Amino acid sequence: MFETTNKEKILFPKSKISKEEFVNYYKKIAKLILPLIKDRPLSLKRFPNGIKSEKFFQKKIMDYYPKSIKTVQVKREGKTSIKMPVITDLNSLLYIANQVGEFHPWLSKKDKLNYPDRLIFDLDPAGANFSKVIEAARDLKKILDDLKLPTFLMTTGSKGLHIIVPIKPNNTFEEVRKIAKNIASILVDKYPSKYTIELRKEKRKNRVFIDYLRNSFAQTSVAPYSIRAIEAAPIATPITFDELNKNLNAQKFNIKNIFSRKQNPFASLNSKRVSLKTAIKKIEKMLN
Repeated sequence: MFETTNKEKILFPKSKISKEEFVNYYKKIAKLILPLIKDRPLSLKRFPNGIKSEKFFQKKIMDYYPKSIKTVQVKREGKTSIKMPVITDLNSLLYIANQVGEFHPWLSKKDKLNYPDRLIFDLDPAGANFSKVIEAARDLKKILDDLKLPTFLMTTGSKGLHIIVPIKPNNTFEEVRKIAKNIASILVDKYPSKYTIELRKEKRKNRVFIDYLRNSFAQTSVAPYSIRAIEAAPIATPITFDELNKNLNAQKFNIKNIFSRKQNPFASLNSKRVSLKTAIKKIEKMLN
């Protein structure tokens, strides 16, 4: 049986959240988070001694992990291959939660590593004005609706919003990234003063950055329902588009209030996967 270690350790000093509370959160949220991260290579942004201490990304499985934790061998261009952990059930979820870190899974599953089943846009604000990110989510959704693509929305628990499009794993990361870039370009062309895909921060000029680059092999995105390494333990939270209002911010939901939410906006995420074939043709027309 799994047992939390160092239960009394305080991970979030101001809000006095202990390691025991941190791991127990994942036990309580398991039914919601497991279907969304199961069978995906997982990176952890670890903070084992609390948010004020060292943080580091851990991609490979450690020697001390038990054999019950499933793994996947990942080949990396120009680098040695690594074994990455894969969460498959409650026990592996809690074991990895006990390592203490943010959950950052791949956009593809272990059996089709180079074929993502999610396309994602990270809407990143230039400053503290979250209303601009809300506007970006609404404007991007209109384009995705025109393309007949299903849209799922979440706060990141940090600064911005993510829009996720569930797709059938028929296209490579390279192909999906190109599609995402073209969609982002359509949005930027329509509203050049509001949005940008400019990589250099100094050139964004207070515009919302439409980040499509996460749609790449070995790139990750924060998991829905993951705790972030920020004071008060904010949660990356699935929301509905109806919740886009002036009371919303990226860190609105946290370990203390998340369970007051009665809805599960991502319940149908895995069952709504679509082919990109028709959308690709429409995108080409929109760009011309």
